[in-house]
Amino acid sequence: MDATATHSPAGQPPTGASAPPRKRLGEKLLDAGIISQTQLDLALREQRRTGQYLGAVLTGLGIVDEGILATFLANEVETGAVDVTRTYVSPDVLERVPHELAKQCRAIPLEFSTDRTRLKVAMADPFDVMAIERLRQAAGMPIEVLSASSQDITDVIAQHYQERRTLQATIEELMKTGRAENLDEVVSDPPLIRLVDLLISRAVELQASDIHVEPEEKVLRVRLRVDGILHQEILVPKDLQPAITARLKILGNLNLTEQRVPQDGRATFKMGRHGVNLRVSTLPTSFGENVVLRLLDRSTTSLDLKALGLAPHDLEQFEKVLTRPYGVILVTGPTGSGKTTTLYAALNRVCSLEKSIFTLEDPIEYRLPIIRQTQIHEEIGMTFAVGLRALLRQDPDIILVGETRDSETAEMMMRAALTGHLVFSTLHTNNAVGAIPRLLNMGVECYLLPAVLEAIIAQRLVRTICAECREEGEPTVEAFRALNLNVPPGAPPRLWRGRGCPACGGTGYKGRTAIFEVLLTSDAFMKEVLNKASPEHLTALARQNGMTTMFEDGVRKALEGKTTLAEVLRVTRRSERTE
Repeated sequence: MDATATHSPAGQPPTGASAPPRKRLGEKLLDAGIISQTQLDLALREQRRTGQYLGAVLTGLGIVDEGILATFLANEVETGAVDVTRTYVSPDVLERVPHELAKQCRAIPLEFSTDRTRLKVAMADPFDVMAIERLRQAAGMPIEVLSASSQDITDVIAQHYQERRTLQATIEELMKTGRAENLDEVVSDPPLIRLVDLLISRAVELQASDIHVEPEEKVLRVRLRVDGILHQEILVPKDLQPAITARLKILGNLNLTEQRVPQDGRATFKMGRHGVNLRVSTLPTSFGENVVLRLLDRSTTSLDLKALGLAPHDLEQFEKVLTRPYGVILVTGPTGSGKTTTLYAALNRVCSLEKSIFTLEDPIEYRLPIIRQTQIHEEIGMTFAVGLRALLRQDPDIILVGETRDSETAEMMMRAALTGHLVFSTLHTNNAVGAIPRLLNMGVECYLLPAVLEAIIAQRLVRTICAECREEGEPTVEAFRALNLNVPPGAPPRLWRGRGCPACGGTGYKGRTAIFEVLLTSDAFMKEVLNKASPEHLTALARQNGMTTMFEDGVRKALEGKTTLAEVLRVTRRSERTE
């Protein structure tokens, strides 16, 4: 034995022995069973030909999914994997890594650590120690490495840096060209395309639900609806109004020359690997066409019934109703209250290969697997009633009618339930009990309701307290006494509020959750319906049977620290004297 070698703990090489060579990425993927030897040989030949990073070759050839590769790399170097396409990067963070260095290292800075002593950076190749050192030197601080898809990083670098062009700088660039009024030339100009893309990207980053492009006498106002509240984003010179409007109409595949009647269209906006669906709506006004874009981002929408925010008792009752073989289940609330998400989550729960499920929607917001979804086109006679009549000949088990708009649809819906179908639909009413007089006013025969009406769910959306600046607020007793309300048993000593911070734009709120009232019908309740009892009497009876009102559900969420009493009062419009 070599005199310099000594014994070492089991499993470790002896002191003085050379360490085993570090395995390359391809060998690690091969050992993990993610790729085969044949696939590795093919990728290595392509790598020698192109000089690309092996991971990029593997994903480019379709051998390995980018997300799987990013997760694998994160596990190998014991870092986390991150979806950079859903991450907002502030300008001060971007300044730490120059644009060219970010492209060369295939890395994007994300954020500072809490104490601002480290910089979190997402990299396509977290094994690249030379790149990590270059990033550390540029940032002037230690680097915390996360793993992300190479293509996502490339897309996000292009999106965030954009050579530091801002919305305002792009507007100034467009104005300097002197062609703002020449529509044929300007609609295809890169600055205009970039301006619209920046606006939509900004809305997606803020998780806005709508973009309002509003013409006024001297300016074009752009507002974003974030967490249900409209906020002004930017004022655009009036000269750019025709070009911006035209560009948005091109996105929605609308008629550019028609400015006298409303138009509706659809588009898909790409952000990395994610596609955000847009609904584009125009409306003629006295100062030009008003354009509203509804953003439908499936990646931010959960279709899990448990994630909706139902109280445990209400969730249990709702799930029982979903097992019924037939009947009508209604979801009520104003526009933008999350009714469609609730219905999709319900369909997602009952969806299976053993059931035939159809929907009639206007518009189809999200594509669902297995389910056949039909778009309503009233302008050509394809109404909900016509579609429902045809759909009943398609042997359905479960039917979703996007909205009950007229008496014919309501009547056919009830008849469909009578003939053994489970039917979901929505109504615009203020509360759960209000759906019953609404149906009767639409011409539904009163005697039909006890036979088919199974449940009515009313809901609203309330803003949730920002997790970044959440802090204790006023004492619970004082807050409830100020509203002439009794303090619920077991209430915490203090409520919660959001102080306001950059993460929530100073509002104290970030994100939304739903408040519900779940009304399950019973023989006693439906007997009172047949006796034409007043809505007030029906509400009292429903509460005796265990229904929690939206206001009460909102108070529960405020006591849990999810929202505030002020927010609950705002969306329920409840006066202090009604409790």
